[in-house]
Amino acid sequence: MNYERNIKDNFLIYNKAFKSILLTGPRQVGKTTFLLDIKEDERKYVTLDDLELRKIAKENPKQFIEMYSPPAIIDEIQYAPNLMSYIKIVCDNTKEKGLYWLTGSQKIQVMKNVSETLAGRMGILEMNSFSYREITKSKYIIPDLNDLTKKEDIPKSTILKNILNGGMPGLILENIKRNIFFKSYIDLYLERDIRELKQIEDLNAFYTFLVSIATRTCQILNYASIAKDCGKDEKTIKSWISVLEATDIIKLIYPLRKEELKRITSAPKIIFMDSGLCTYLCHINSMKALEEYTNFGFLFENYIISELIKINNNYNLEEEFYFYRDKDGNEIDLIIKDYDSILHPYEIKYKNKVDISMISSFKKLNYLSNIGKGGIIYTGTILKDLTPKNQIIPVSSIIS
Repeated sequence: MNYERNIKDNFLIYNKAFKSILLTGPRQVGKTTFLLDIKEDERKYVTLDDLELRKIAKENPKQFIEMYSPPAIIDEIQYAPNLMSYIKIVCDNTKEKGLYWLTGSQKIQVMKNVSETLAGRMGILEMNSFSYREITKSKYIIPDLNDLTKKEDIPKSTILKNILNGGMPGLILENIKRNIFFKSYIDLYLERDIRELKQIEDLNAFYTFLVSIATRTCQILNYASIAKDCGKDEKTIKSWISVLEATDIIKLIYPLRKEELKRITSAPKIIFMDSGLCTYLCHINSMKALEEYTNFGFLFENYIISELIKINNNYNLEEEFYFYRDKDGNEIDLIIKDYDSILHPYEIKYKNKVDISMISSFKKLNYLSNIGKGGIIYTGTILKDLTPKNQIIPVSSIIS
């Protein structure tokens, strides 16, 4: 079955605007497949996973660029970051657009060289695993936070299945058992990205760290607690967190910080970008075990936030994601700042019935003048106003 990626239209716009495009994202989310599906016949393709070609790219980058003259796709550019300078030379000698399409799975390595050599010449897009919209081939327009509409209901069983399996194309498209897929994925991730990016030798400790992070998804990042789990110091944990961010396994969303908002926490919240990988690391292997999981509320919240981040990335909505929590225990699960700098606060509940008491913390934002529509995202089926600015919002109205 063929799944069209929602990022396609945005990518083609970038291709007309920039001389080169960098498509980042974790391993196996479909970056290469996507580019090969949309490329012109004359566009060459080369992957730096090929060790012989990688050697040429590193030792004789000029020869490599001559071998793969534009238009070209260069896959896994992080293995030969020195190519960026030569790509710059090619780009500077022509007014043509869309010369190079590059992919990278290790953002730290790639972005450092982009900022040094190709600033202003390269468009950067991020691809994630399949979103709910992509899996269902959604017929709806992108959700408008200012004017949400009623859409076809999503059964709880479907929500649970999607949280459990996630959106990795290899798992969705191939007849591979979930546990076999994710075991292979983690083994490859540890051996390829972790060893190469940080030269981490103690992979057993890093795996323990991965599990510790997964069990804390959508919770405030506590370095000391994670360090205790792994038998490492906090400095090491902070370094390892940066690796997960650099390889797009997690996102960190930060508390909304305004001078008017006092006594708020400063630590970020962890978001796992693929819920299937997260639940696998939590040793959850069935929908029944998932629904009975002690911290299931956090997994549901993580799923909704990750879906909204995927929509933002796919359609380049330029939204920013925050949360609110103060030292008095008041919290707001999610605050989205839209393109017009309007703040949309949301509570996220795995419940069929909700009430106005669940948004009592929203009053903490009354100091601000740029508060827009928000509400409670829930698993019920009715979309209706709760207050003049807040609604109860079925999951389908926000992610499909």
